[in-house]
Amino acid sequence: MVTKMTGDICNINAEMAFLGSIITDGKLIVRAIEDGIKPGDLTGKGFDIIYQCMLSIHNSKKPIEMVSLVAELKAMGIQAPVSLLTDMASMGITPNFKYYMDEIKDNSFKRKVKDHVFDLVNSLESKTPSEIKSHIEDLANKFDYGSVEQLFVDASEIKRTDLNSGLETGFKDLDALLGGLVYGSLTILTGEPSSGKSTLLNQIVAQNIMNGHRCMLYSGELTDFNILQWFMRTAANPSDLQEFKGKINTYYDVTSHGEHSIREWIKNKLFIYSEESISSVDNISASIEYLARTKDVKLFVLDNMMTIDNSGLEELDKQKRLAKKLKSLARKYKICIILVAHPKKKGDKDRYHMHDVSGASEVVNLADYELILTRSIKVDSKTNDVSDITKIGILKNRTTGKQGISRRLNFDDMRKRFWIDDRDKIKDYGYDKVDQVSFVELDDVANDVPF
Repeated sequence: MVTKMTGDICNINAEMAFLGSIITDGKLIVRAIEDGIKPGDLTGKGFDIIYQCMLSIHNSKKPIEMVSLVAELKAMGIQAPVSLLTDMASMGITPNFKYYMDEIKDNSFKRKVKDHVFDLVNSLESKTPSEIKSHIEDLANKFDYGSVEQLFVDASEIKRTDLNSGLETGFKDLDALLGGLVYGSLTILTGEPSSGKSTLLNQIVAQNIMNGHRCMLYSGELTDFNILQWFMRTAANPSDLQEFKGKINTYYDVTSHGEHSIREWIKNKLFIYSEESISSVDNISASIEYLARTKDVKLFVLDNMMTIDNSGLEELDKQKRLAKKLKSLARKYKICIILVAHPKKKGDKDRYHMHDVSGASEVVNLADYELILTRSIKVDSKTNDVSDITKIGILKNRTTGKQGISRRLNFDDMRKRFWIDDRDKIKDYGYDKVDQVSFVELDDVANDVPF
C-alpha cells in the first residue's frame, strides 16, 4: 500500500491575491468564471466559501464589494473575517489577475492528477489490464483543461482550405460523385464476402502511392506475405505479368522484374501492420498516430473492423470506441481512414441502406462516406451462361451529398483490377518509372513463380 503524500500542492498567496483582486474590482469575477475557476480549486481555509459567496452575489446581479461580501457571509451564518478580507484586498493587483488564476488552475489540476495516480497505484493489483488502460485514459483526458475561451473560435479567423484537398479513389466517375476523400474523413467500406473489397482497396492504395502519398494497410485475415503478394498482383502492368500453369488451369502472376520494381516503388511509401503484433484498438491507434506524425502517411486502410481486438469490452462498446478513436485521429492529423465492416444480411430487401452495417450505429454515424460493394452471380438455366455483376454504391456522402447512386465495376481477370471506364482499365501506376538500381532477371529463375 502506498501512503498518501503529506502536504498539498497550492499557493495560498496567489489564492488570497485572487480573491482580493475581485474584492477590489468586482468585475473580475466574470473573467474568473470564463476561465473555469471553481470554489473547489481553492485550498485556503474558508477560501472556497468566500469565492462561493462572490459567485452568489454576482448571480444576484449585485456588485461585489467589501460590504456586500460581509453581508453575504453573515447570511450564511459565518462570522465575517473582515481583517482577512482586508488583507486579501491589499494583496490583489489587478494586472496580475491572470497569473493568480493560472496558479490556482495549475495547482488544482496537479492535485487531481496526484489523487488519480494515487488511487491507481493502490488498486493496481486488483485491476485487469483493460481497467488500467481505461484508468490511464481517464487521466489523459484530464489534460484537456483550460478556460471557456478555449472551447470556441471566432469563425472569421478560421483559415480557408482547398475544398479539393484530399485523396483520390482512382476511379474518375466515383471521385466526381464523392468529391474525392477529403482529409480528416472516415470512410466505411462494406460488402459481402468475395465482393472484391480487398481488390478495390489495393487499387485505392496504388493510386495514392502514384500520387505521392504514403499509405498503411492492416489486414486481420491475411499474412504480411499475402497482403504484399495481392497488392503487387493488382499494381502490376501487363508487361510484368506472366502466365503460369496451375494444377487445374492457368493463372497470371508478377514476374521477378515486376516484383523488384514494385518493391522499390513502395519503399518508405507503403507500411503494413505486422502480423506479429496484437491487433488491439490501442496498438492500431498508436501506429496510425506515429505514422501520421513522423512519416506523413495520409491513407490508412483497416480490413476489417471485426478482427480488431479490445479485451474487456463488449463487441458494440469496442466498435463505438474504435470508431470514435479513428474519427478523432483523422481530424487531428488531417488523414483519410478507410474501415472495412461487414454488412447485415440482406434478407428479402431489394437493396442495402446506410445502417445495414453490422455492429454499433455510431460506426456509420461518425463516418463521412459509406461505400458498398455488391456482387450478383446468376446462371441462365437454359443456356448455362453466367452473369457476374459487381457494383459500387454510395450509401453516405457528407461532402457532396450525392448518395443512393451506384456504378457497375467491370473486372479484368488478368490484372485483377476493377474498372469503370477505359481510363481505369489501362491505368499505369508508374512503378517502373522511378529511379531504381539496375535489376537483372536471371534466366534460371525467370520462369519460376515469384514470391
